Amino acid sequence: MCDLIPAEMYEVGHPFLEPCCGNGNFLAEILRRKLDRCSDLEQAKAAVADIYGIDIQADNVAESKARMQKIVSERFPGLDVSEILDRNIICGDSLKIMAEWAK
Repeated sequence: MCDLIPAEMYEVGHPFLEPCCGNGNFLAEILRRKLDRCSDLEQAKAAVADIYGIDIQADNVAESKARMQKIVSERFPGLDVSEILDRNIICGDSLKIMAEWAK
């Protein structure tokens, strides 16, 4: 599925929203592709900040965040992006949340 997205969409500055992120399968692959284009910590932080996810189950949200932090730590040791992940990967009903955003 991720191969169907134009490669330039993985550049930093192009946001992604996964409204039913589950345990982060798509988020993890999107993050890997974005980090492949990053050469420093600031770019890596910006890449993480481009990714948003919502899931109705708290355990899925926790697993998504943990997976994403692990990917970042493997590529950029010592970089803690937990604050960004806490802000961008949230637990909730995406239909209700997006309805609120539309107002």
